[in-house]
Amino acid sequence: MRRVAGLMAINVTQIFNLGIYYWKRYFAARILLRSYHKTFEKKLPNYERLKEQDFSATDVGIIPTDSEYILEQPCGEAFQHCDGIHFFGVDSGENWIDVCINKIEENLAVVWIFLKLYNGEEYRLPGGSDLRIPYIDNESLFSASGLQIRCLSPLRKWRISFNGLLQQYNDENATELVHVKFSFVWLSMSLARESNFDFNPKDLAQAFANASYDVGLPDLRNLCENKRIVLLSDDECKSFLVAGGKGSSLALLTELSKTEPSFQVPKGFVITTAAFDNHIKENKAIIFAIQRLVDVSGEKTSGDLKDECAKCMEEFQSLKMSESLKEEIQDVLLSLYDSIEQVRFSVRSSAIGEDGEDLSAAGQMLTVLGVRGINNIVDAIIKCWSSKFGFEAVQYARQNGQSIKTSMAVVVQEMVPSEVSGVMFTVDPVTGDPSHPYITANYGLGETVVSSLAEPDTFILQRNPDNTISINENIVGTKKTQIYMNAEDGTDKKTLSCESLATCLNDEWTMKIGSVGILIERCFCAPRDIEWALHKNKLYLLQARPITTLHTETDFELIHDQDTPFKSDNEFWTRANTGEVFLGATSPLGISLVVGGMDIHSHRGHIMREGLSIDKFCPYFLHVLPVTHRQVTISMIDTLYRSNQKKITTFQRAFEVGLFGRAVGTEEMHQAGIKRYGYMSKSRQLMVFTFLFLFSYRVPKQIKKCSEKIRRYRLPIHTFTNVTNTWESLLSQMLFYNEVTLVHGMATYMSSFFNLLVIHALAKGKDEWDSNLYCDFATVLSSCTGVESADVPESLQELAQVIAKYLGTTFSSLTDEMAYNALLNDKGPPGKLFKEFLEKHGHRCIKEFDVYSVSWGMKPKDLLPILQNLVASPNILNIQSKKELSVEDVLSKLNTPLRGSTKRLLKLILPWSREAVRQREQTKSLVIKAVDWLRQTCNRLGKLMVECGRLPDKELIFFLTLDEIKEVIETRRPGLISKAMRRSRLHLKLDKLQFPEIIQGVPKAIEEEEDLSKYSSTFSLTGIPVCQGRVKGVARVVTNLNEARTIQNGDILITHSTDIGWTPYFPLLSGVVTVLGGLISHGAVVAREYGLPCVVGVHKAMSVFKSGDIVILDGTKGFISKINSEDEDVSEL
Repeated sequence: MRRVAGLMAINVTQIFNLGIYYWKRYFAARILLRSYHKTFEKKLPNYERLKEQDFSATDVGIIPTDSEYILEQPCGEAFQHCDGIHFFGVDSGENWIDVCINKIEENLAVVWIFLKLYNGEEYRLPGGSDLRIPYIDNESLFSASGLQIRCLSPLRKWRISFNGLLQQYNDENATELVHVKFSFVWLSMSLARESNFDFNPKDLAQAFANASYDVGLPDLRNLCENKRIVLLSDDECKSFLVAGGKGSSLALLTELSKTEPSFQVPKGFVITTAAFDNHIKENKAIIFAIQRLVDVSGEKTSGDLKDECAKCMEEFQSLKMSESLKEEIQDVLLSLYDSIEQVRFSVRSSAIGEDGEDLSAAGQMLTVLGVRGINNIVDAIIKCWSSKFGFEAVQYARQNGQSIKTSMAVVVQEMVPSEVSGVMFTVDPVTGDPSHPYITANYGLGETVVSSLAEPDTFILQRNPDNTISINENIVGTKKTQIYMNAEDGTDKKTLSCESLATCLNDEWTMKIGSVGILIERCFCAPRDIEWALHKNKLYLLQARPITTLHTETDFELIHDQDTPFKSDNEFWTRANTGEVFLGATSPLGISLVVGGMDIHSHRGHIMREGLSIDKFCPYFLHVLPVTHRQVTISMIDTLYRSNQKKITTFQRAFEVGLFGRAVGTEEMHQAGIKRYGYMSKSRQLMVFTFLFLFSYRVPKQIKKCSEKIRRYRLPIHTFTNVTNTWESLLSQMLFYNEVTLVHGMATYMSSFFNLLVIHALAKGKDEWDSNLYCDFATVLSSCTGVESADVPESLQELAQVIAKYLGTTFSSLTDEMAYNALLNDKGPPGKLFKEFLEKHGHRCIKEFDVYSVSWGMKPKDLLPILQNLVASPNILNIQSKKELSVEDVLSKLNTPLRGSTKRLLKLILPWSREAVRQREQTKSLVIKAVDWLRQTCNRLGKLMVECGRLPDKELIFFLTLDEIKEVIETRRPGLISKAMRRSRLHLKLDKLQFPEIIQGVPKAIEEEEDLSKYSSTFSLTGIPVCQGRVKGVARVVTNLNEARTIQNGDILITHSTDIGWTPYFPLLSGVVTVLGGLISHGAVVAREYGLPCVVGVHKAMSVFKSGDIVILDGTKGFISKINSEDEDVSEL
């Protein structure tokens, strides 16, 4: 009883201690929450339109919704009771990480980092999980204590990076502070949930009741005034929009110096951005010169950029400052100084965006030192204004996607005639190690240090756990040059002789500067680059800017920043099929736009066909087409082993044969599929046939509907006149891309199913699947004619035949330009047929699924070398057209003995199978047409973004993702431009990477070189026969399409894989060999159309054969052999 009474007493006491206002807020919150619960609107998408046919890019998550973007950004209000982000992750290797930034009060956040490695080592942020540190709001990321968390794609992808000191623990004992640097991309693999729809009203009411409400707003009245001059001590000066980057930083330092006597900031004032803007508005000649410069920079107008910059600067400097502003400057000077003629000033540019977190712009604009007198000050201000349009500054803005027309301010500050000056980095400037702050110093003014005019003294400090400073090492510099203020105006240099024997700073000043630097870093909540000066035993701070390189992405990050996360440690991916459809590396925009859309439709198709709940749909990552090193693969577990029985089925084997040309599955893959998806139920098996029936009914109608849309529609590229409407058009075009992708998915599903039925019928009763079975399957497939992709070489052959007939074989000797003009201007059959070809097939090209590629319609001249080779072919006037074999003829050619029931089944299936192949290739062409519209729109958008100064080069748009393009359009974040440039430089390297046919676990590119010494002068390699025949000829090893010009009539092509871009060369070939490929791969389809012997899956073929080798290719037995040229007569075949 006493315990109960005691508890009651305690509870009653607690109730009264909370106060009446707590309970008022609590009960009010309970009532409101209960009544408002039903009115809450769901902020996250529910993907309800998934079952519809006409959904937009945001409806299925290809592009995040606006509400998702808002939810993921740091709150912009003055204070939120709790605004933070928290990540926890663990892997199978017993490594785990826990990071959090949580803003709990205005300018105060709780931060923790906990890192544990497999070897037992633990690392924690000093201070523990209760550490509260100063926090400065950033609109685009969470940042505190060296930890940065930036959302790259809402609810999908974040970049987490840290550069700082952590406490190391071993055996539960804290040891020394160590420098730790890590960065990685965090990818989500499950749908986000909303607490508003699953909250506890009692807990939420308590949170409301405990919340702080004493939030005040700053007095904004003065900030709204259009002042032309502000003092460094004025509150308005703290805004970079008013005073620019340098001016606002100095204003903050000035404010800090009022409470910190350890340093001073020289007095001064800022000519604001409003004064700069007014000066331009009052002078039409300057407005015209700036607009002319912007047009040349954005490539709207032709001209030399350097010349236009010089003209703009000259125009600026030729005009005088208004008398009213000059008088205002003089009044401010007189209010600050007794005699302005005796005081020397520094006049420094301070542009918006300068000295920011992403851009430094250091040294891009003018600084004038040692200025004396009102007239000289005014002249210096005008020179600083004009330097905003200097060639270096303009180029810097262009290269970082910034507008040339942004405003700037100018700082006028009393100069310190320093005896010693220098720069302090609060972290090591090379490694970013916070334990070793770094000071450089020289005699005289700091210009020698900032501009590297002399070798300064270097002082490497040691930051202790309690944030005190000690000296670690002093390095004496030569200090041969000193800059000082002369007796008149400006500065002079002098050469020093014996000063290099000792350091210019003693230990006392070194420690004091170091301690002030740590203070500044703590107040600005981030490492700083600080300019300082010593004069008459006083420390002056002249500038404090962020260090912008501490969280820069590594090449490793950029190579893997679009990689797909693993669902388990034992994934099986393959480059079969995608190795030719997505040849080499795909551009970042191609991955997010085309691959992302295609994968979402495949993922959607699985959910619809298997009758799963919409809750299983997750658009946050690639399910079916995972990416590694920017190369697209197929997830074998999520495709081949999604529908399982107790043993690997004949249908699964047949699928493998279609994809790889042979059976490749293992029991390990089978068990991985069972573990993830279980066994296929009878109801799911029934649904397969249900959807097959629906598809067979709907696909022809949908093909007709989409084809009619394409026939009637013309991309209104001329209406894309600005960035906004072009971006909106790009997103709206995803509707048609979605439509044709759905149709292609249905057609592919039908074709695959009928192919599986055919090979299942052929393999009936066979324990082993041998080359005879594969040959028979290839024979069945080769009996199909009228395939869309095979129409490309047929049309080119026909065009070449007409050219040879009407223009003669001399066409082959013309230059590309002359040949193109000859066809373009021809009014007869050649010109007409050329235009018809471009109209029908102009959307095709090499790597046609990548929007970065250039289609034939966009660059018709790429077709001319192919046409010229065809015209020069001796057999061009005697083309034999292929005729489709009857079902009876096909069955009679098979090697496999067939039962009567099997023959009857094949007679029933084959017509359906042939039609399904035609529909698959026809819908693929429709998809490529939609991709080509996207491609043209992306090119137009890139050009418009260059014109408005958001991109320096239109091709950089292809090295940004959709999320990043949206961010560049809306915010001009400069870090994205440098990221795109670096991705562009890495693209060629990634394009050359080769991977194993089947990738198990973490993907690793093939690096080891083949030992060719074991191959003698004659040898053979085997593969999968996909088109029968035997031919002898000259090998032509081609690594990429750029080398295809070397192909001669009658060559046997040996390459890694082929896509539609290779088809124009097939009429010149006598055989085809590929490293990748299956029975339904592109090379196999076209080779069968031309009756060319073809063997796929010939590993090492490109490394052991050389162009010019004499080879025999056997497409029946599936091998290619090198023979001695002197022993064989090539002309025999």
